[in-house]
Formats: sequence, structure tokens, C-alpha cells
Amino acid sequence: MYALKQDWGTMHVSRKDGDGPALVFINSLGTDLRMWDAVCALLPSDWATLRMDKRGHGLSETAPSGYGIPDLAGDVIAAIDDAGFENVILVGCSIGGLIAQHIALMIPERVTGLVLSNTASMLGAAEGWHARIDGVRENGMAAMADGILPRWFGPKMLENADAPLWRTLLARTDAEGYIATCAAIAGTDITDRLGEIAQPALVFGGKHDLATPPEVVEALARALPRADLVMFEDTGHLPAIEAPVAFADALVKFVERNAQ
Repeated sequence: MYALKQDWGTMHVSRKDGDGPALVFINSLGTDLRMWDAVCALLPSDWATLRMDKRGHGLSETAPSGYGIPDLAGDVIAAIDDAGFENVILVGCSIGGLIAQHIALMIPERVTGLVLSNTASMLGAAEGWHARIDGVRENGMAAMADGILPRWFGPKMLENADAPLWRTLLARTDAEGYIATCAAIAGTDITDRLGEIAQPALVFGGKHDLATPPEVVEALARALPRADLVMFEDTGHLPAIEAPVAFADALVKFVERNAQ
């Protein structure tokens, strides 16, 4: 765990070096790099991993508002450069998957493959994000968290004793950082560029996902030139938390097929 200085502030980064493939994990909205803990623990010991907290999330500082998804992608690229990773496989969930798609377009020669979990090339209509921003401004993060949890998790995870921990993490997310990130999502649609992403991709979805429903994830997989689809039967929006063993198993098989 270390601090990486950016022009907007300090970014919290976690890196594990190894002689195997290098994987870069990019978090969903309202979580931090701990969302990948269970998955990373199941990876081969010689694989390298890189994780970071987005602006305004986890231990990273909150940046001035007005940034977009390309700026968040630039933060990840800066961490990749700092780590000295030449070629990487990107693993992103929700906004993390949207960021990963941007990175694949920005530095295609360095991206070996993509694992896109519960994401799309456009994450919902702008009006919905602006309504969420208004709700956070009026009522705060804690009031919003109860309504988000059923969008995150399937029925099994909602009954799990750990579910309230993730609600607490969301409720404690910096409101201004969350709002700025929502605004970045609202302004993004790269559907017309999906055909340019030539790398092999593995797309995950969850049958109980209310944030990126199965049909949205299926559409992403169809639009990408080289994508396979895995649909988890029991999960919602965050299968890396809900079903880490199944997630890691599919991830490892994909990397072993595609790592250079």
C-alpha cells in the first residue's frame, strides 16, 4: 500500500509484484480496492496485481469536480506506469469496467485482455445520474445507501452477515467525490467505439443485477469483437464480492488463455 501523487491529489495504490501476468483491478462506484480482496487471494501466487482507490473513494483524496472517465483512466495508466507494468490485463467492475474500456482504447498496445464485470459502454441515462446527485446533495450518502444495496447484491448476499459492512463503506464515501464520479458517468457513451477494442474480453453479468441488468451486459458482449460471456445465476452487481470463487476461477482460466 502506498501513495501516488497526482496533479489532483494523492491516490491510494496497492501493488503485488510477481513474475506472472500483471492484472489491474478497477473498482465500482462507492467501493474501494478492498472489493477485490477475496478474488486476489485466490489468484496464483506469482501473478502481479495492481489496485487503486478512485478519486474521492477509499484512502484517495477527493479531486476538484469537472473530470471525466478519460481522466479516471489516466489515473489508472499513471499507476500502471509507476508500477513498471508493460502489458496488463484489466479487470473492472461497473464504472471500473467503463474505465477499462477507455484504457483499452487509449493504450491498446499495452492491454492484453479485459475482464469486464457488470458494466456497459454507457451506464444508464444521464437523467438518472443527475437525480442521484440531487439525492445525495439533499439527503447525504447514508440515506442513499439503503436503496443502493439491493441494486448491488442478489438475495443471497443481502442475507449475508457481511452485507451491512458494504453498506457502511458506501455510506462513508466522500459525498463530493461520489457526486463528481456520478457526473463523469453521466457524460459518457462509447458505444460507437466498441468495435475498436480488439483485445479478447471476458464479460461477467449477474441474473439479479439491477444496476446493469443481464440484457445490458449481454449487449456489451455482443458488441465487442472478441468477447465471451459468463452470467452468474445467484449474484447481483458485484460478483467479485458475492461469488469470489466462481469469479476467480473464470478469471484465471481467461488469463491463462490470453496472457502474453
